Amino acid sequence: MRFLYKRPKMEAVQEELNTVLEVLGSEVFVFLDFILFSIILTLLLVPVLKSLAVSIIFFIICYSFLSTLYIFVVSRLGKKR
Repeated sequence: MRFLYKRPKMEAVQEELNTVLEVLGSEVFVFLDFILFSIILTLLLVPVLKSLAVSIIFFIICYSFLSTLYIFVVSRLGKKR
C-alpha cells in the first residue's frame, strides 16, 4: 500500500508549514493563549482563592503579567535585531 501513496511536493509542504507558523506566531493567537492559561491557572487555584472577587482579580493580574512579559520580551528582541 505504501507505493500507492504519493508524497506531496516539498513546496506544498513548506507553504503549509509557513501558514501554520504565521498563525501560531500572530499576536492575537498569543494573547488568546494567555487568556486560556490565565483561566486554567485561576480554575486550578479555586480552592486556595477565597471568593469570586479574588479569583477575578487573580485572573486579571495573571493575564496582565503574561501580557506585559510578552511585550517586554518582544520589544527587547526587536531592538537587538
